[in-house]
Amino acid sequence: MKITTLLLLTLFPFLIYGQSDFCEKTFGESYYPLKIGFEKHLTWGNATYIEKVTGTTKKEGIEYFNYEQDFGAGTSYNLLLRKQNDTVFMYNEEQKKDVILLIERPVVGTKWESGKVIDTNGFFESPFCNYENLLVIENKYSSGDKEKRFYKKGLGLVAVTTNTGIKGMCVPNEEETKALTKPLSAFECTEETNKEAIAKCTMTYIHSYLIGELKKKKLKTPKEEGILKFDLHFDKNGKVSEIKSLNSLKGGNQATKEIMDILYSLPKLRPAMTSEKKSVGTKIELSIPIKTK
Repeated sequence: MKITTLLLLTLFPFLIYGQSDFCEKTFGESYYPLKIGFEKHLTWGNATYIEKVTGTTKKEGIEYFNYEQDFGAGTSYNLLLRKQNDTVFMYNEEQKKDVILLIERPVVGTKWESGKVIDTNGFFESPFCNYENLLVIENKYSSGDKEKRFYKKGLGLVAVTTNTGIKGMCVPNEEETKALTKPLSAFECTEETNKEAIAKCTMTYIHSYLIGELKKKKLKTPKEEGILKFDLHFDKNGKVSEIKSLNSLKGGNQATKEIMDILYSLPKLRPAMTSEKKSVGTKIELSIPIKTK
């Protein structure tokens, strides 16, 4: 008597998103990109807003980029920015003149009214990315407050910190958040290049483990051939926590029980991770054709 099994790769959709380029997103070589089409999402305190360049405007014969900060619910701010050589200027409507936002010269000690370059090889770790080679600016204000601003070449501002913690940082949009999610995977599959490859590799690992363990069993032959289906729930530690049998085959109760016992003994996998690097539980579906000889 033989039982031949084959696992069909049936996974929940969120396991097969493509790789995210969020951490490598770039809009050129500037530490403060001013290019129509530029867009990124940031937090500021408890709020989240979108920064984007929407067009250009002329002021007193000088062309500025419209740099919009959209907080939603009808709240937005439109800054007029321009760049000359290595300096980013903002037009101050009250003073009717340009003020310096940033001198993007990667030279420690470079100063302007409220800013100073303190590092040209800075590092900032967010819940989503480890940013390196950052231009770090220390800003001092008339109130006595200080803050550090971290700029990434090709993306601009990625974080603002104070002595009390993070004031704001760059975050993924909804599509990028999904793409940053890391799927449940066998540890030997973590080096695969994309999520589809990780999923396929992981299912192959589960298949091999199940086949190997079934060969050690003496199973009663079911009276009919068919497909046994199971829902497997993995906890946030990557261990099988619950299995549900979704159907049955005539005379196949023992086979179902043995398969479930084997799946419960499956070695721990690397758990699924959200874009915020939090481990979460995962559900997958296995379809196992049963052929008897």
